[in-house]
Amino acid sequence: MRVDGAQLPCTASRARLESLARADFFGVTMDACTQRTGFATAHALGRRGDRDKRIDFFRGLALLFIFVDHIPGNAWANYTLKNFGFCDASEVFVFLSGYAAALAYGRHGLNFEDVTARAYRRAATVYVWHIGVLITSALLLYAAAAAFANPDYVRNIAFGRFSDDPSGAILGTLLLTYQPNQMNILPMYVVLLLWFPLIVALLRKSVPATIALSAAVWAIANYFQLNLPVNQTGEEWYFNPLTWQLLFTTGAACAMVRRPIAPWVRGVCLGAALAYLGFCVLYAAPWTLYSWAPDGRPLPYGSVGEISKGYLSIWRYLNILALAYVVAEILPRTAAFLSQGWSRAIVACGQRSLQVFALGTILSFVGWIALTQFAGSPAAEAAINLAGLAVMGSAAVWLTARTPGSHRADPSQIQMQTTRA
Repeated sequence: MRVDGAQLPCTASRARLESLARADFFGVTMDACTQRTGFATAHALGRRGDRDKRIDFFRGLALLFIFVDHIPGNAWANYTLKNFGFCDASEVFVFLSGYAAALAYGRHGLNFEDVTARAYRRAATVYVWHIGVLITSALLLYAAAAAFANPDYVRNIAFGRFSDDPSGAILGTLLLTYQPNQMNILPMYVVLLLWFPLIVALLRKSVPATIALSAAVWAIANYFQLNLPVNQTGEEWYFNPLTWQLLFTTGAACAMVRRPIAPWVRGVCLGAALAYLGFCVLYAAPWTLYSWAPDGRPLPYGSVGEISKGYLSIWRYLNILALAYVVAEILPRTAAFLSQGWSRAIVACGQRSLQVFALGTILSFVGWIALTQFAGSPAAEAAINLAGLAVMGSAAVWLTARTPGSHRADPSQIQMQTTRA
């Protein structure tokens, strides 16, 4: 058998290979030579078919949910992921970002210095985009406040500091210590990218040890309430990087582990994941949000204790893992809908996640202004939401079409170094 032009010894039979359930977290199959050498190649990752679009699809879907959720007073937000369990689109985005980062930066041939250079360049890019989105959003909301004589556009998003303390606001923006509402996920992502080279180095040594270390940091931060400060007394980062790194690291670990999984083990895991998702839905009781549905909760709210988003509650962490596992098991990478026109736009959103997230943030403020000033009916609200979603999808498709090399193999088909846990 040849892998990337090199002859490798391989004695396992094809029948035996096909009978084994060799899969990573997202079902990417591997051959025996891959498992023996510890490397996944373009051949092993499915050279025969198209790229695995599931990762981009669900990352894009998360971005669309975030747009809907971020419009204050938006009734459409009652139908997004956050209402059906403990986690929401933020967890989906961070988990898949860790997965994608491991595929992109965990490649064979990239040493620690190479990984560090690439991850830090990406962190710098995210930082610049964050500053740009924050300034653009501030200008938009200040203009709306002046045009419609409504200071709530500035006050409710905590942009008032630019007028009350402009020098402090500018300094805090540059230091990532001033984070108005909806301006807090990209700063966390910058920190996670700075932490990422160490994650890759540790995962290449031992996946269990890396997860244990990450979980220890998460536990210590939760127990002692450790977080990064902002330059306003008594406040801290909304997305605590010390805790959310566990989800990012877990995503990366799922991308880098390659081990045979017996069918009965997969069945047990799937059953456990489905049971936990059922529990999440029962606790969230989404039907209580809808006037046409019966009222009442089978599980009292608060019966499981605090469900902190900023500190990544264990309930939220398990929810996203269970959801990801179920989707990976029941949705094949060749699912027909992934090639349909409407889904290609969502996939494009996932492929251009930074640009689409930035656009969605600004559009959510535009949608808020439009809902406040002009919307007076469900039809108008639907038009505002659909227009925003259409703009995001169209922009993503356009960016994908005009970007050189956008049709080259994606990270899920790049040769990467993996670890046998």
